[in-house]
Amino acid sequence: MADPVDGGLSDPAVRARDRLPGPATGDAFGAMLQAALGQELAGDRPAVAEIVERDDGVLAIGPAAFYLAGPAEWPEYERAAAERLAGRVLDVGAGAGRVALFLQARGIPVTALDVSPGAAEVCRRRGVRDPVCAGIAQYAASGERFDSFALFGRNLGLLGSRQQAPALLAALASLARPGARVVGVGVDPPAEPDPVTRGYAHRNQAAGQLPGQRRLRSRFRDLASPWFDFLWCSAGELDELVAGSRWRLAEVVQRSGPSYAAVLALRD
Repeated sequence: MADPVDGGLSDPAVRARDRLPGPATGDAFGAMLQAALGQELAGDRPAVAEIVERDDGVLAIGPAAFYLAGPAEWPEYERAAAERLAGRVLDVGAGAGRVALFLQARGIPVTALDVSPGAAEVCRRRGVRDPVCAGIAQYAASGERFDSFALFGRNLGLLGSRQQAPALLAALASLARPGARVVGVGVDPPAEPDPVTRGYAHRNQAAGQLPGQRRLRSRFRDLASPWFDFLWCSAGELDELVAGSRWRLAEVVQRSGPSYAAVLALRD
């Protein structure tokens, strides 16, 4: 038994445990989607959990099955937003390709874009015809042009931060045909967050950031993605973020709790 005075620090097994490395940096998001797809292909309901870690140690856990869900399982505001997608579509942050597959079934040409190699492979295995593994800034140099951009699954958060939003908006505009629109889903930070998140929001504001700013990484088994910035912002804050860009907030389609769908229209 360990000596109670040193709290077990003299125990070789405890010392070895304390020296264990942290998670390896890798495509945790893609590995999670591949595991969920494997369960689905085996005839099971995917039971894999998505784990997202905030940089203050708080974890959010939800079902990975969300990424493989058909439109009947989508929230109503996403189904309403999907009706605004037309012409050639770029599905930004495509995940497992649920939006791309929905559009393909309607005969709408769509490219599924995701920075995760595993996600792009899952899209391909599920039947997405044009999956691309790249970030939006990298893909902006492709010369491709689109009529609509889908940022579903709360992917308006890919605006990243007050400082990063102009670059993403400019990249989207460089890929846009005249009259293009961005149809995306965002999250309005709760007015009464839990005490830990309240403190997190206050620290953001003290640092000149929006209160809904988040620094996150995906976790799966022994993998962790690189840290990335993700932004929860109200529709009013979104309107302020796009001011001065080539986009304007044209419509808030629908709300459900803190989530909402919005349309950005390319300025003439």
